[in-house]
Amino acid sequence: MFKLCFNSTTLRNLDLFHALKEIKGAGYEGVELTLNDTHLHPLGATDARIRELREFCLDAGISIVCVAAGGPTLLGEVPYEPSLIGSDAAGRLRRRDLIKRSMEVTHLLGVPVMNFNSGFLREEVSSEQAADRLREAIDEFLAEGSDLILVMEPEPGFYIGTTDAALPVIQAVDSPRLRLNLDIGHVFCCEEQPYEAIEKALPYARHIHIEDIKGRVHHHEIPGEGDIDFRRVVDSIKNSGYEHFVSVELHHHDTQWERALKESRSYLCQLM
Repeated sequence: MFKLCFNSTTLRNLDLFHALKEIKGAGYEGVELTLNDTHLHPLGATDARIRELREFCLDAGISIVCVAAGGPTLLGEVPYEPSLIGSDAAGRLRRRDLIKRSMEVTHLLGVPVMNFNSGFLREEVSSEQAADRLREAIDEFLAEGSDLILVMEPEPGFYIGTTDAALPVIQAVDSPRLRLNLDIGHVFCCEEQPYEAIEKALPYARHIHIEDIKGRVHHHEIPGEGDIDFRRVVDSIKNSGYEHFVSVELHHHDTQWERALKESRSYLCQLM
């Protein structure tokens, strides 16, 4: 049976330790830690700060189960830029260095899984160039030599924007350390047969994001408040044999974090 965790981005306006306590107190079995300016920025966090966080979690019985390193403004005000596939070589290097530092942070925290994304495909970059640059970056990350599992998340509008785009990359790399971050809401935004796409993708998933969607608009809703048939989704996850974490990801609910914590868990636990 899969387990529920909650993404810290919803509580990004709280102190990090306070946010972690609230997620633990709401009954979640784990936390997905999103790297950002308010909680923990990979380029600004010292090793001492990371050790402090790890010791806090050990003392409080809090499990960080995934680190998300694909935040929009980690490298500047233009969302998701520079990317791994952009036209500027120096920008691509900055993004690769950011992800490698995020991998170090994840390793120091003792977390087994880290999430990343491809970035947008801009007009000046061909699909062939993007494919080569993404593969080169992935190979570089996997050569780092740790046992960290990287999970690539399709994001609406990105070069890797659907599970259909992600799976061939994962299959071509053919490494147990590159898997899929399956975002249920993103599938319903972008894919024509979402329930079938989820079932096809589940064998490659090592981490799952879950949120509801209304009208195929990319706005994360509390599960049960949109159009997704979550009974069908939960049954698919259970039937697939997936035994890792399903992470409630509600970055649009930072001012409603208490309701998001409580109602998401209540609704999903009823289905589980």
